[in-house]
Amino acid sequence: GVVAPLGHTPAEVFDALLAGRSAVAPITRFPTDAFPCKIGAAVTGFKAAQWVSNRKNLKLMSEAVQYGVAAVKRAWLDAGLEGAGINPERIGLFCGAGTAVGRTEDLIPAIEESTGPEGFSQARFGEVGMHAINPLWLLKGLSNNVLGFASADLDLRGVNQNYCNTGVGGLQAIGEAAWAVVEGKADVIIAGGADSALDPLHLGGFGRLRALTARTGADAVRPFGVGHDGFAPGEGAAYFVLETAKHARARGRTPLARVVGYGDGCGAHSLSAGDPAVVAAALRRALDHAGWQPADVDLIYAHGNGTPTYDRREAEVFGRVFGEPTPPVTTNKAQIGHAIAAGGPLSLACALEAGRRGVIPAVPYIRRLDKKCAHLDVVRGEARHRPIQRVLVHAAGLGAQTTFLALEFDPQ
Repeated sequence: GVVAPLGHTPAEVFDALLAGRSAVAPITRFPTDAFPCKIGAAVTGFKAAQWVSNRKNLKLMSEAVQYGVAAVKRAWLDAGLEGAGINPERIGLFCGAGTAVGRTEDLIPAIEESTGPEGFSQARFGEVGMHAINPLWLLKGLSNNVLGFASADLDLRGVNQNYCNTGVGGLQAIGEAAWAVVEGKADVIIAGGADSALDPLHLGGFGRLRALTARTGADAVRPFGVGHDGFAPGEGAAYFVLETAKHARARGRTPLARVVGYGDGCGAHSLSAGDPAVVAAALRRALDHAGWQPADVDLIYAHGNGTPTYDRREAEVFGRVFGEPTPPVTTNKAQIGHAIAAGGPLSLACALEAGRRGVIPAVPYIRRLDKKCAHLDVVRGEARHRPIQRVLVHAAGLGAQTTFLALEFDPQ
């Protein structure tokens, strides 16, 4: 199940990537005058009421939560779980989620009420400003809201987890879910992530870290390319149904792919910097878990968010592990932005489409590769058609958090 800036199904998003379309555009939800980054990739055409059974709950859901609940429901229906007769205590839900915060825009009236000729007054905020804040404000942004609302909606009573690990949370949830199924903790687990970075808090925070692009065109984000200066904030959700192949076939379903390897790690010594050796070790764990050699990988769906620090570290790691040339490398963040906790799951959705179709989308807007990324075989110009059996998906987060997932398709 997918809700993304370029479409509401994996096929729609992938078709748009192949066509070279971009969802990156000026942010219109709130004024961006105070922020260097003024662009992002927003979900459009989404109607939450179609996917939320109890519509009264909508007032308790942020946009990201709505996307997540919808993506879980889409995955549930797409996998044929409706009416499948599976014991609800054997169906779990693992979620990757963003920062626990309500809409910062909703605080503006309270701030205005508390600001006078001498500036903001905490005393006045306590007297009158707080009363301008909806009592439900914080509840809308709780990090476990997708887990709670989707579980209640679909009567999911099995094992559950909620991961709030910035950019790796969603892919981490999927990796952990896969092995929970293998270990027999559930017959089925729905796993993925939902998030939105299109708010003043994210623009301010990531802006202070100099992680966001200052360009304003649709071609602003240039992963691994000369002139890359940061990512465009995005949003969305992607969820997947994980079960053993035997269990899937017993109920008449054909698996899309197999999760055969998983590795993660954290090598932080600052919010943005990290030890490439730790990232490389996580990659090797995923390969070892899958029983692959580096030469076995047909495609790397990279984190590739367009931030120089992250691009160069990722490129260094791929060079260490794969040598030259690397396997083909692609990323979708130049076109759909970086949806933080949902970024890895959205890459996974695109990787599944790439494997199913045997085609790798090109990364647009790159004229030349950054000299520290030049050893990468980044797919540029035209999409590349080739058989794809083994795919590595990478997600990265703050402080060198890193997660790799290894997928294997049946021979084409």
